[in-house]
Parts: sequence; C-alpha cells; structure tokens
Amino acid sequence: MTTKMIVACIDGSELGHSVVEHAIWLAQSSQSTLMFLHTIEHSHQSEHVHREGNLTPNMKEQLLDELSDEERLQSKKRLSEGKVILDDAKQQAEQAGLTAVSTKQRHGTLPEALADLEAEASLVVLGAKGEDHQGEKQGLGSQLEAAIRAIHTPVFIVKTNFTQPKKMMLAYNGSPTSVKALKFIAEGNVISEAVDIHVVAVKADIEEAKNLIDEASMTFSKSDRVISTRALQGEVLETLTSYQQENEIDVTTMGAFSHGKLHGFFFGSFTTRMLLESATSFLLIR
Repeated sequence: MTTKMIVACIDGSELGHSVVEHAIWLAQSSQSTLMFLHTIEHSHQSEHVHREGNLTPNMKEQLLDELSDEERLQSKKRLSEGKVILDDAKQQAEQAGLTAVSTKQRHGTLPEALADLEAEASLVVLGAKGEDHQGEKQGLGSQLEAAIRAIHTPVFIVKTNFTQPKKMMLAYNGSPTSVKALKFIAEGNVISEAVDIHVVAVKADIEEAKNLIDEASMTFSKSDRVISTRALQGEVLETLTSYQQENEIDVTTMGAFSHGKLHGFFFGSFTTRMLLESATSFLLIR
C-alpha cells in the first residue's frame, strides 16, 4: 500500500500560518503523512549600482567576486530563516497529534521542487499569495499558476485564515478534469466526512445542468457520501460565486486548467478567474 503524503509549501507570507493549519487538518482527515516544504530561489540583489560600460577587466572580476559573496551571505540568511519557518510548522503539527511529519528545504523555484516531489505527493497545499504579495487583499501569487501546472497532483489553495471547513462545493461541468474531481471526492479522498458536499452544475440550458447532476448523483450513489445537488441556469462564473456566498461554502472543488496555456493567454483561464473572484479556498484537480 502506497503511503499518502501531503506536501505543504510554506514561506514567511501572511497566509503561511493558515497553510500550516489547513495542511494539519487535511493530514488528519486523510490519515496522511505530512511534509513541509520551503524553497529558496536564487537572485542577484547587489546593493551597489555599476555601469557595465565603465568597468575595466579587473573591476569586472572584483564585481563578480562581490556578487558571489553577497549571494552567499543572502543564501545563508534565507536558509536560516527557512529553517525557523519549517521547525515552527513541524512543532505545530506534532502538537496537533501528528507523528509522521518531515521538513524539506531546497534551492530553486517552487514549480521545480513540486515537479521533483510529484511521485511522492498525494496532495499539495499552497497559499494563494506568497511573500511577493504581502499586504494585498486581492490577486494571486506570481508562481501559483506555474506551480499548479507543473504537476498533476491535486492542489489545495488556501485563500483565508483557518476555520475548519464545514461545506464544500463541487463545480461539475462534465469535462474530463471535473469527472476526475467528482470521482476523487466520491472515493473519500482527503476531505473529512464531516464536510457537507454540494454538487453544483451550471449551464445556459437547465436540462443540460440537470443531466450533469444525474451523472454526479449516479457516481456518488456508489459511495457512502451524502450530498446536496443543484442544477442551475446562468453565466457560470457569476452563478457559482453567488452559490458560494449564499450557501457559506468554505472550499470549492473543480477541475483545473483543462485548456492549454495558449488558450488561457488569449481567452483567460476560467480557473484563474474563479480563484480571483471567489473568497473560498480551492481543491483543484488536474
């Protein structure tokens, strides 16, 4: 039997503490092991301004040495800060009763790290915004979409401070990724049975929405999960976000990025628009 492992990506951002709390709750709900991951991305950030055209060969060599020293010092500082973040998260998880908790710190980008860990992970937990977006009430982290696209593992996106989720909305439209999401939830993966499941289908034609709900109900009839279902007519984004608000939904589950990057560039990704417009956290299935 393969051990299920949740990988929670943490940094010094405002949402970092909530990511830890959500990851602990998800690990407890799914009886998974838990790994906290912190990445350090390299960048040259010299405090001195130099004009390349005015540098002699000796000055250029001195500059390279200086940048190298600065980078080493910055790297050591970030390693030390990252270790504190990871140790605090691990201690919090162990105080919550988890015993199988590990930490990993590595250099490179977050998408690269997740791609390397994909074979071990059953779920990845990310904050919607990282350190680069401190203090912003809206918006998404610069690496978020790249991180989600880098793997095919389910991703839990934390957008709010932690309160134990009570209601989940599964947005079902019959696409291959939404079918995967439907089966994932029906099979009892990750999400506690204490969470109420709302399956919602939205179409311009209400009969199409009803047919989708019938499909979803058939899938859940094979499981022990009790669900609420709604077939709705209207514009998809507006109707789903209204349903979230009216029914106090805590987590939205949906298939993610079913179109390629080129389509998203020209037409905008529905996944990204949902993330931007919704106040809930998200469980994305690819």
